[in-house]
Amino acid sequence: MITEKFKIWALVLIAAGYTGTACAQKMVKVSGIVYNIAENRKVPFSDVAVDVYAAKTVAVGEDMKKILDSNDQEKTLLLDQDAKTTTDENGYYEILVPDNGALIFKVGLSPSVMKEVRQRMKIDVSIDEGVMLESVTVTAMRLVLQPEPKAPKIIGNMFIPYNTFKLPPYFGNRFSRLIIQPYVLDCETNDTIAFGRPAVYDGKEYTLTQERKMGYKMERDPLHPYIQPEPLTTRAMNVEWTDTITVPDPNRNYSCFAIVNLEDYNACNTRTYRINTCQTKRPMQFLQYNLFSEEMNPELYKEKPQIEKRNTSDKIQLSFLINSDKLTDTPENAQNLNMLKNKLKEISESPGAVLKEFHVMGTASPDGHYENNLHLAQKRMQRIEKEITSILPQYILDRVYRNPRAEVAPWENVVKLLEHNGQNKEAQEVKDILAKNKGIEAQGRAMKRLSYYPTLIVPYLEELRVVNYDCRYEIYREPSDEEVMTLYKQNGLKGHYTRYEYWKLFKLLKDEQELNAIYRKAYEESIEQKRPWALAGNNLAASYLKKDMTDTEILEPLIDRSIHSTNYQRMNADGSRTDLINQTEVISNQLCMYIKKGDFENASVLAKILPNDSKYDLLKAYTWAMGGYFQGGTTPEERERAHNTFEMIKASSPQNEVVMYMALENRAGNAAAKNALAKLPQDSALTWYFKATLSAREGEIEFMNTVTALSECFKRDKSFVATAQNDGEFSEDIVQAAMDMSNL
Repeated sequence: MITEKFKIWALVLIAAGYTGTACAQKMVKVSGIVYNIAENRKVPFSDVAVDVYAAKTVAVGEDMKKILDSNDQEKTLLLDQDAKTTTDENGYYEILVPDNGALIFKVGLSPSVMKEVRQRMKIDVSIDEGVMLESVTVTAMRLVLQPEPKAPKIIGNMFIPYNTFKLPPYFGNRFSRLIIQPYVLDCETNDTIAFGRPAVYDGKEYTLTQERKMGYKMERDPLHPYIQPEPLTTRAMNVEWTDTITVPDPNRNYSCFAIVNLEDYNACNTRTYRINTCQTKRPMQFLQYNLFSEEMNPELYKEKPQIEKRNTSDKIQLSFLINSDKLTDTPENAQNLNMLKNKLKEISESPGAVLKEFHVMGTASPDGHYENNLHLAQKRMQRIEKEITSILPQYILDRVYRNPRAEVAPWENVVKLLEHNGQNKEAQEVKDILAKNKGIEAQGRAMKRLSYYPTLIVPYLEELRVVNYDCRYEIYREPSDEEVMTLYKQNGLKGHYTRYEYWKLFKLLKDEQELNAIYRKAYEESIEQKRPWALAGNNLAASYLKKDMTDTEILEPLIDRSIHSTNYQRMNADGSRTDLINQTEVISNQLCMYIKKGDFENASVLAKILPNDSKYDLLKAYTWAMGGYFQGGTTPEERERAHNTFEMIKASSPQNEVVMYMALENRAGNAAAKNALAKLPQDSALTWYFKATLSAREGEIEFMNTVTALSECFKRDKSFVATAQNDGEFSEDIVQAAMDMSNL
């Protein structure tokens, strides 16, 4: 009697070509595409792979089909794997087969399909998700899982997806490995946010083979940490999966998908399922909390004045006697000269101030002989410089660098003055003269021929005869408020200031917008100098919080998380100074920034750094509550903190009492929340929203009560419609029914 195993081995030999006949067969390469025509579309299979077996005769093909249809992995493994291929991501396949042979297509647990070659070299097939239409095949992994998408939960930055994968009988076997790899998507952008913890189930035979493959060191298998103790079998299984994943923005909606991969040593079949909806449960979304900002008092952080270099420059108009270096005796001349003398005298007599340089630079008009004009201008500058500095003592003059200079203005400056005053016609005429004549003297002679030269050009020449001065000095004293404000009014945000001058401006400026701008300028400069200035940075961050704005990058350079305390004094590397690290105001403001941003993970870290001061107790409690740390805990300290957090937030307001009880998400919490609802305004839309949520948690039996309560909420505030549509507490049917009842 021929055994079953012998039949299989015989079939293998026949498929390999060891037949008793010598029939001539021609080998051909057959190719084709497997199309999916489900949902009235015809597209190549891309997410699943179809196994294609080559049989050398039709009879052998029929025997192979019987083996494949048995779904017996042990028998399937005995088939010739060299006469097998799989479709690629485009549904395309190629395989060598005799021209009078056959192709067998096998997908997952579905019945296999055989197609006779009949001298054809191209065979395309179309499938409707497991139903053979024209000629061949089934879907690549006919998984009958179909997990129903659940509503995930978000507490703080913790996204909590979950689902149950119900494996049907014969889905797995002892030769297979099942890998479930969840991943999180942003519902708005479809960007992948994170991958969840995979779940891996191995059949017993797969485990033994894998151990041998890994050299009996299973830790070499990258999936080893995720292998579950329960083996994969042909029995039905319920695979429970949940995870906690940190998301960047808890105010956005996320969904979760899972790649389900079933593989053995011959095939790998994959399919993706949606396991969580974008409708998310947010138990803490209606928590009431108040944030505050803390400014540093500049008086408590006084800066030391430093040596300051000052430059003062300006223009004055002086008139001279014709062809002379003597000034005309006019009130204007006397006033301008006295101004310069007083400026130098003030600097020289000012305690802590040292005059370093004083320069006068004169400009002569271009009319007349160039060399004479230049020589005369130089004599005039020397005379002016000598007269102005005459008020200085000799010991000061000996230490002041002086370099009087003179130049002759070109005629092009006259053109500019004409254009500036809108005299474009005359300006063009002057341009033409300059273009036709080379040399400043020739240009001047041609210019004097203009009819309007005496009346129009000569006055402009007077404007060109100016004296510039440049005074440079250093201050070794504390500048006054008036000096600092004068400097700021001159230069504004474009000016360069010492840290002491910034400190003065922090106290002097009253306009909030202007003050915030100087905070930012001072702080950015301190960052560039690698000496972050806490006073400027903190007060800038405080201004952001007042405007309900967030920027967690501002204060980050001022925080050292390795130091678990505030106001820590740390000496710098060379021991030249002591810096204050983690100022209390900085930590408090940054914590509030993180809460506003929705980054409760970092907020919780900073909450541990804040001192044990009743001033911060409620802020800490808000932080831990929003971060989800209000129940449970692994240590006595954590459990005590969770308990205190829950009680403190619950007692902070009647609304928060309802929120905290509902956040427990158990029967006792729901019952306590119902009782606490009596303390809220009964005509409030939010109160009715709470009632609808608690009713929805009772299940289908409370469907109508849930719809009625939600409808009452919508009637009072239509904005809750969008909230309910994104809330995992309610099904789409409930929200739609409530909208219909509210005539929305």
